[in-house]
Amino acid sequence: MFHFALDAATTDANNAGGANPLIMVAIFAFFIIIWYFLALRPQRKKEKELKAKIEKMRVGDQVITIGGLVGKVANIRDDEVTIMTSAANTLVTFKKNAVNTIISRDAKTSEKSSSKADAEDEKKSDKIVLKKKEKEASSETENVEASEEKTSDLGEIKE
Repeated sequence: MFHFALDAATTDANNAGGANPLIMVAIFAFFIIIWYFLALRPQRKKEKELKAKIEKMRVGDQVITIGGLVGKVANIRDDEVTIMTSAANTLVTFKKNAVNTIISRDAKTSEKSSSKADAEDEKKSDKIVLKKKEKEASSETENVEASEEKTSDLGEIKE
């Protein structure tokens, strides 16, 4: 498409002594539209989702601030959020727009239930692997005992 537009622009430039300004404006507008759909639109969508999550934020939710501070929400006032951080339960107050990520309590419970199922699956697979290793170890000890018997038999023959 660009090839045709550039050919048209150069043809007009050769014939009329200058580039057609309409084609240049069309190419510029095309790039602006592409930039809008690739950069601005997804960013605005993420901002809207974050604002909705901040409005639904409750006491007990875990949050991560834009500075990287992680804690649980202790109090919510107008446009401020107080979070508890660290083992000493230090209280820190931030503006709501300083919150970067929200992990709600509901998401944690569903995540825990799914992680429990995953942990059980891992335990089962670990048990299977351990049984296989035990079988291999027992077969290796049998092989070692058998080889010792052969060497003792050979030793008896030599004597």
